[in-house]
Amino acid sequence: MTSLLEPKDYGIYALLVAFQGFCGLFLINPVGQHINRHTHAWWDDGTLLKRLAGYNTYILVVSAGIAMVVVIWWLSYPSADKSIMASMLAALAVSTMVYFGTWNGTFVYILNMIGFRVGSVAWMTASSIVGLAFSTIFAHQSHTAMSWVLGQALGMAVGAIGAGVMLRQYQAGRALVANGSHELPTLLNRQTILTYCLPLAAATGFMWLQNTGYRFWVGGVWGVAELGILAIGLSISSQLWSIIESFAMQFLNPYFFRHIMEAKTDLQTGAVLSDMVNVMWPLYAIFAGFNMLFASSLLAVLTDDRYHAAVVFVMLGALIEFARCTTNLWSYVAQIQRRTTKVILPYGLGALIVWLGAMVGTYFDADLKTLAIVLVISGVATCAAMVVLMQRMLPIALDIRRWLAGSAMLIIFFAVTGTMPIQNNGPYHNVVLLLLGVFFSGSCMAVLLWRNPALTRLLSTALRSNHRR
Repeated sequence: MTSLLEPKDYGIYALLVAFQGFCGLFLINPVGQHINRHTHAWWDDGTLLKRLAGYNTYILVVSAGIAMVVVIWWLSYPSADKSIMASMLAALAVSTMVYFGTWNGTFVYILNMIGFRVGSVAWMTASSIVGLAFSTIFAHQSHTAMSWVLGQALGMAVGAIGAGVMLRQYQAGRALVANGSHELPTLLNRQTILTYCLPLAAATGFMWLQNTGYRFWVGGVWGVAELGILAIGLSISSQLWSIIESFAMQFLNPYFFRHIMEAKTDLQTGAVLSDMVNVMWPLYAIFAGFNMLFASSLLAVLTDDRYHAAVVFVMLGALIEFARCTTNLWSYVAQIQRRTTKVILPYGLGALIVWLGAMVGTYFDADLKTLAIVLVISGVATCAAMVVLMQRMLPIALDIRRWLAGSAMLIIFFAVTGTMPIQNNGPYHNVVLLLLGVFFSGSCMAVLLWRNPALTRLLSTALRSNHRR
């Protein structure tokens, strides 16, 4: 991607993705979390796909609305091509990505949640391969951000359609409900919208302002080329972290939510949450250290020479992602207890720090490194506030031995980072360094997972009900 797009085009891409992120976090994620919370129960009673019938209309409305917003923004943005064709292509790219990306994530994730692992992995892989192929072909022809997003949307469409068909095949023959009623079950009711979805939307809206919304300010003040350099550095860290988060979501989350559904008391729920945190946080700590230590090698291997100045943003991005993932672990408390208003304050605090920092930095002519440091500070503040609030709601018991081991590895990696030179010795040298780093970090993670009682407890349940109605 970085060989096909100039930094200014990557900056435009970062802004288009920001629109998609707004829809995903603010408008779609609250409903998606509600679906995740009830997937097992609705699958067991045979009503899952019926409940998703109205979801399609909602996603279509969101996609059409964001298309109009993108057209208006594109025609008014200083660095954008003002032609009607370019604005329409940008709107088409974002809206189709929102629509098919939502269904892709929904169907693929549901397949995985209910235990159809092979199908989930197959369609996830197909989405990635097809999307990468079409994005490369389109971007090679036009070298624009819209072409890359359109290619990704096609990949998402393939995965969404395939996973949806597979899910319907698995669902075929199951009764609607135990009493044989053919009445259409509802996805949401008024109470769920008011007490769960709207508070969660407010929180995720602040999350978007904190983690993505600032891109519009950067593009307007520093320029889209500078935004492209900042975005590629932070994106490398975020994409790497998506690997370990995908591991948690695709492998552990189905077991986690099945346990949560079966929990009868706060004590049982707290035990499951503690297991999840004690499995994942030490891994996050080691991964953060790896990300910082090998930032320059990662940048040299993964990007074109035009982007190699972004090494400091890769390092700072590791800290941002570490704080974000830790925050997400504790935010499960509010989602599970359906007290999502409690997560508004931490994300609101983070968004306030980012935007105050951006405005103050602009006033004093600060550079983008200063803004990146502000992003780190906001992430740490959000994390600290989330942990304090959630611990008051439902205390999580920590596995001190494994937490100390993960923290020690993070400190060691961080200390060595200061002595690590910028790698300019060719791609093969950097690849060897990365392989050594992966082997060492992976070995440390394996030791933490070996005979881990928390992991054993998480895996001690079946993902699907054995009886048929």
